[in-house]
Amino acid sequence: MAQQGQVFSQPGQQYGVEKGQYGQQDMQMNPYPVVVQPGMAPQGGMMGHPGQGGVMMQQPGVMMQVPPNVVIPAGLPPGLAYLAGLSEVKVHQILELAEVLVGWERNNKYDICNSQGQKFMFAKEDTDCCTRQFCGVARPFQMNISDNMGQPLMALDRPFRCQGSACWCCCLQEMEIQSPPGVVQGTVKEVWTCWTPKYKVYNAQNQVVFTIVGECCYCKCCTDVLFHVFEGDGDGGQEICSIVKHWGGCREVFGGANDFTINFPSDMDLMRKMLLFGATFLIDFNYFEYNRN
Repeated sequence: MAQQGQVFSQPGQQYGVEKGQYGQQDMQMNPYPVVVQPGMAPQGGMMGHPGQGGVMMQQPGVMMQVPPNVVIPAGLPPGLAYLAGLSEVKVHQILELAEVLVGWERNNKYDICNSQGQKFMFAKEDTDCCTRQFCGVARPFQMNISDNMGQPLMALDRPFRCQGSACWCCCLQEMEIQSPPGVVQGTVKEVWTCWTPKYKVYNAQNQVVFTIVGECCYCKCCTDVLFHVFEGDGDGGQEICSIVKHWGGCREVFGGANDFTINFPSDMDLMRKMLLFGATFLIDFNYFEYNRN
């Protein structure tokens, strides 16, 4: 097992994860890329050939590789190494037919993919049934994020904060970003404005890392919605990247399933990528989920 703070740069060096129940079942049905453990081939795939640099993730016919010299900050799960090497992440919400047919709210599920649509993480909401039905989109939740073998990597914890019209300017939404689950690495907080969606992203030292500003008209039909990401505290500086909410057509109209793309600068470190990735889920619940009841 790789040590915390380790640099993955030696030829053929790999990090391992324990096989989880989710990973075994998922690989039998959907041979997505998985992080391979030394000496163990994933179901439906092959072990990589020795002598190639970086950490290898595979699916049949596709080899995915973490670039050399990727540094995992001390304390973070080594399974986040693949995220560190990406410049684009796609968040794809899974359509639940039961919600479409009967309007019964279920736990949200998301496939987390690279720019080629290859899944490398999975996110699942953990909320009890009564809370989902009665609190709707304002419900508190914990979003558990794992790799393809079921190894926990992150958790997003959103407390309940009333969204009623009587307290719309004082009960603003916020969410903790934890990695590993239980260890807070940052917080996303909504900022009150008259029209424009706005958020500030804080690190573990309560310093503002990003300011996210959306478009005034975020309920647009048949077009994408853009959220601008600015460095530090304030939106008057240079835009460094963006979060794009894609128009989902029938999936969105009838099933409320939303898709996002996060574009990262090439030099952004893993910790800041992780915070920006987590902020996307609060944006989704605040503006693009809707009450089916």
